[in-house]
Amino acid sequence: MRGLKVTLVTVFVYFTAAVGEDIFLRAEASMNLTLNDSAKWLIEASKGIQNPNVLLDKFSQNRKVDDPIRAILMTFYGILVVIGAVGNALVVISVVRKPIMRTARNMFIANLAVSDALVCCVGTPLTLMELLTKHWPLPDWPSLCKACGAIQAISIFVSTISITAIALDRYQLIVYPTRPSLQTMGALTTMLIIWITAFALASPLYIFRSLKTHQLGLEGMESLSFCIEDWPIANGRAIYSIFSLIFQYLLPVLVVVVAHIQIHRRLRGRRRATRKTPAILIAIAVTYVVSWLPLNVFNLVADMSTEPLFDEDSVTVTYAICHMFGMSSAVSNPLLYGWLNDNFRKEFEEILCCRKNSQLRKSARAKGRKMDTEVTALAQLEHTVTANIKTSQCSQIF
Repeated sequence: MRGLKVTLVTVFVYFTAAVGEDIFLRAEASMNLTLNDSAKWLIEASKGIQNPNVLLDKFSQNRKVDDPIRAILMTFYGILVVIGAVGNALVVISVVRKPIMRTARNMFIANLAVSDALVCCVGTPLTLMELLTKHWPLPDWPSLCKACGAIQAISIFVSTISITAIALDRYQLIVYPTRPSLQTMGALTTMLIIWITAFALASPLYIFRSLKTHQLGLEGMESLSFCIEDWPIANGRAIYSIFSLIFQYLLPVLVVVVAHIQIHRRLRGRRRATRKTPAILIAIAVTYVVSWLPLNVFNLVADMSTEPLFDEDSVTVTYAICHMFGMSSAVSNPLLYGWLNDNFRKEFEEILCCRKNSQLRKSARAKGRKMDTEVTALAQLEHTVTANIKTSQCSQIF
């Protein structure tokens, strides 16, 4: 009977920790458990756990999902990170390496690439870590817990606001060409405002995110830590989800779509623009809408719901799919704003082919040196032969 009681307490500890509740319990082998109201509630809570040993194994191994789901998620996320990091790095290098590329418009695109690179290299791995682990795997530093949530939000807000700024800048340049265009200093000031705005929009995730540590006293698991969002009001997370939906999705979508429609109308009569430009504008708008819609809908539904939508594995996989759709925007942006731009495409080709061209130049220089050596040898030989001939002729004459 005592073993059953201890098992119930242990299961309840893991159960409450899994849902992120701030409850302090300690499993003691010598405790006396009676069937009072608390014990009845404890037993009711443990009924949802079909196999306590499986749950204990997941916490001891710190794995939320098992293979092959774990391996599949790591593979797809790894592909997104690598492609996104390379593509956005090419955009940044293209702007930095040549002064002629440092225009106001390209500065916005470079800012977008920096934020997308931050999404790929920092935000996406942190999200994957939270998807795959049952409890906090990093050092128990409260500031680190807060920073992880804020960094992800900041990078996404900067990316979406930068896309909005690019659309507005193109709108002003094409629809109102006679107005003074934005210069480099103005672009830098706008970029600073974008980052400050992103910090402000993401600040609730830094303020209300905290690290909770549960002292268990179990062998091998003396304590477990959880990085959770501790909102001061009951519906705080749902309110912030609506707030994010408006400022991270609805307003940018409205601005991007309306701006591109106006640009398309302005360029409709131009022969050169009718072939390529409308397709690019449509691709930019559609890609943005499709990429971020699933994640925003999932967050809104999950935060507004009072009951869990699915079991833990299903929720993890569903969220991962929606999140990867959003992260695909960071992969497609270098293509839409870089590769489809003639100037950026030339820079990409130079960067990607520089090694090959360097090898060709080295080979040409080596062949040139060999040719010079052979020509010099032939010249010396000709000089020697000519001298011998002159000597022979002179001896015949005299």
